[in-house]
Amino acid sequence: MKIFASIVIYKHSYNDLKETLDSLCACEVIEKVILVDNDESDWASKFHHPKVIYEKSAGNFGFGYGHNLAIQKYARESDYFLICNPDIQFTQSEFQKILDFAETRTEGLFLPKIVYPSGENQFGARLLPSALNLFARRFSSKLAEKLDQNYLLKDLDLSKPYFVPYLSGCFMLFKSNCLLELDGFDERFFMYMEDVDLSRRCAEKFGTIYYPLATVIHHHEQASYKNAKLLKAHLESAIKYFHKWGWFFDLNKTKLNEKCLDQAIFKQNT
Repeated sequence: MKIFASIVIYKHSYNDLKETLDSLCACEVIEKVILVDNDESDWASKFHHPKVIYEKSAGNFGFGYGHNLAIQKYARESDYFLICNPDIQFTQSEFQKILDFAETRTEGLFLPKIVYPSGENQFGARLLPSALNLFARRFSSKLAEKLDQNYLLKDLDLSKPYFVPYLSGCFMLFKSNCLLELDGFDERFFMYMEDVDLSRRCAEKFGTIYYPLATVIHHHEQASYKNAKLLKAHLESAIKYFHKWGWFFDLNKTKLNEKCLDQAIFKQNT
């Protein structure tokens, strides 16, 4: 079994990436780590490790663009392909858990439980969003808190594997043949929403499974909440997403969300 991983960097220092590289390189079952540089890093091209392959992209054309470079060049050589953020930590034993589970399933995409360093849940398993979900989270915290209860599946007992249509892009474990058939990310999304788009396409065609019995740490800063330029990029991607799938009428979204909720066990009933 061959497992490859890709990371996309843009102006990241070695220290920014050290914990993620350490996790990937220490995991014996991961054979190659493709480090895609969307900038001109002063360290990455000189970084040497038997597992790490450095790829300089043609420029900063986005998160999905960078990962697609790695997918198109290397995914055919692998059985599983991990899309990994540069701010992730995990142990080999936790990765082995989700890999062993994936080996028993026919679905194409798997996500472990994602937590902050404190152990707090990041709710990486979500319903497909409505426009109101996303814009409320940026501009109305009170409304967002109410909507998030459903959107982030907070009322569900997610203590066992579930079909969930939107799995966070920070740690996406794909079966390589499925990822290749999906043709990777839609590069129209420069940054943000590309994971929602890819996850829902995989959910429709192959299935997507949230596996909460394995855990990884994500040092998530929610930069678009603090940086006006990134907020603009997030809004632009949200507009592209809803232009693609529908602002108010999105039948496939409704079907996929209902499929998730139909299997639900609510916390108050357990």
